[in-house]
Amino acid sequence: MKQWIRKAVLSVLLVLSVVTLAACGTKEVKTAPMDAATQTKLEESGKQYMENIAQLTPDEIQSTIDSAEKSKDAVVFNGLTNFKNDLDRLGTFQSVDSATATATEDGYSIDIESTYSDRTLKLTLGLSEDLSKITEMTFEPTYSLGEEIADAAGSLVLGMGSVFIILIFIAWIISLFKYIKVFEDRKKNKQSAKAPAAPVKPAPAPVKAAPVKPQAGDELQAVIAAAIAQYESDTSNSTDTGFVPGPTLNNGLVVRSIRRRGFSVSAAQPMAPTVTAAPAPTAAEAAPAASQAKTKSAPAASGTAGSIEVTSPMPGKILAVKKNPGDTVKAGDPILVLEAMKMENDIVAPQDGTVASINVSVGDAVESGATLATMN
Repeated sequence: MKQWIRKAVLSVLLVLSVVTLAACGTKEVKTAPMDAATQTKLEESGKQYMENIAQLTPDEIQSTIDSAEKSKDAVVFNGLTNFKNDLDRLGTFQSVDSATATATEDGYSIDIESTYSDRTLKLTLGLSEDLSKITEMTFEPTYSLGEEIADAAGSLVLGMGSVFIILIFIAWIISLFKYIKVFEDRKKNKQSAKAPAAPVKPAPAPVKAAPVKPQAGDELQAVIAAAIAQYESDTSNSTDTGFVPGPTLNNGLVVRSIRRRGFSVSAAQPMAPTVTAAPAPTAAEAAPAASQAKTKSAPAASGTAGSIEVTSPMPGKILAVKKNPGDTVKAGDPILVLEAMKMENDIVAPQDGTVASINVSVGDAVESGATLATMN
């Protein structure tokens, strides 16, 4: 009974630990709310972007894919490649139904629903916070349950067939291993048949040692040694000459040959020349001029401000200025060109009138609602 209770307690503790770890690993992503004007502009831009893509021919889509590959834009390259592969199953483009823009942690996301003759298509478009880069482009066609089952069955059959073929090939390779020993035996037999018998070499005749000729110094040493031995025998046997016995007189005497030892003076090896490294010349110290940061001032408005303001519908960059102060325009005439979401947007005149001032220059980055020009 106690063992069962202990197991139950350990199980409850394990479950609580897993739940605690899961709660700690959950990260809540907080995004700033998006104002209604920006959301509307993003949704309209998303619809226009989808319509532009849907009206492209397959050759134009391929040209855009090649351009994205050259510029190393993997997002556009992968997205348009998948879209081109799905064209045969989509049918004819009919309309863009809806677009929903939401704020994300890194920028914005737009979900665009479109209708084709055979099925619907959902485009998920991710944008950076400054709308200058597409971070996601995913095309998701809607398939029926029967189509999804058929695709899954086809993939299963293809995968199993590939595995089956690979297994047969491996089994065939393994079956060939038994022939390796046969080939090795045949090769050894051929080599042994071709190899000639080694000839028996006769035993070498004994070599007679050459007689050692005594050198002149050795002969002189032998003569002196014999003379000393004779002297010792004479003195040891004489009793009336007055000589001291030889063994006592010549105790420790060593007789050696006297040779004239020559020596050769070896040529003195030349010493390596001493290389003296010249000191590096001291470069004149040039006082660097202090670089001052150039402050880029805001562009001054050209012309006198008018009563009608032409504002930017979204954040972007000025690509071109098509009108000058004093030009007469009609409603819908383009005054400037604004780049946003990698698209060129014409900023047009809201009504007939005269351009009073241009408040931006080419290359300026503007925010949503900024005054770009004024009219009278």
